[in-house]
Amino acid sequence: MPTNFPSGVKSRGVPVEGLGGIGSPLLTTGNVYHVDSGADSADNDNAATNPKQPAATIDGAIGKCTASNGDVILVAPGHTETISAAAAITFDVAGVTVIGMGSGNSRPTITLDTAATTDIDVTADDVQIHNMIFSMNYADITGVFDLSAAGFVLNKCRFVDTATNMNFVDLIVGTTTNNECDRLEFTNNVIISPDTGNNGVIDIGGDIDGLVFNDNDINMGVANSEAIISVATGKDVTNCRVLRNYIYRLNTAGDLLIDSDTTDNSGIIAHNRIGHADTAGEVLIDADGVRQFDNLGTGTDTASGYVLPAIDS
Repeated sequence: MPTNFPSGVKSRGVPVEGLGGIGSPLLTTGNVYHVDSGADSADNDNAATNPKQPAATIDGAIGKCTASNGDVILVAPGHTETISAAAAITFDVAGVTVIGMGSGNSRPTITLDTAATTDIDVTADDVQIHNMIFSMNYADITGVFDLSAAGFVLNKCRFVDTATNMNFVDLIVGTTTNNECDRLEFTNNVIISPDTGNNGVIDIGGDIDGLVFNDNDINMGVANSEAIISVATGKDVTNCRVLRNYIYRLNTAGDLLIDSDTTDNSGIIAHNRIGHADTAGEVLIDADGVRQFDNLGTGTDTASGYVLPAIDS
């Protein structure tokens, strides 16, 4: 944190704080809380409004926030947490934003271990998480995020496995209640998960409106007939934007990017690049109703991708 302004910096009375790896200033009229497991003074009994007296855990800081107040939780570089049970972190306060400070591997890291049921619950609307690392340290973790709220944003995060047999099955598992998970955004993230036990990134259980899935770099192990975005039987994805994703996954069968069995989907799926191993079917997108532009795929090592499906005449 800056030391030249011991009383803090304000613009028109609004606190301003740097975001490190995010690369832009933070303006909020809400409260700013600090989390740092590396600080000797770290304790969830602290008020956590001073970086020198931070909370010890993210869940501890969430409990200090006020719903729909624009509260922000700044997580210090090098902060680490290990979670080992279902709902070990629960985002149950609406409108909370968590921002990891730092860049590269100095970003805060949350490690999931001990049980396949270990997860993070998101039960309140408009929660955002930026610039964090999530590390899998147990086999076949059912879902990293159990989502039952609207407006959830994951941005500029990194998801990795500690070993080839440590993995998630699905990264975000949405409730089966229609439109409860609307406005889900998954953007600018990196996923490196080589295990064959993973299914996909988003498992949509009910109708969802306003899904944004943009600018992600995804490298996942082979799991034939498992799409990156999986939609439950009879459920629609409306007003979606799925843009500019780069995916390396050597599946030999099944829908590759998105799998939906309805005809009432809508939105745009464009400019995605998918390296796969399905030289027979090569179905990148199965979501009737959406419009598709400039999506490329290839199952050949020595060739550049070509437009899939074919260009309309």
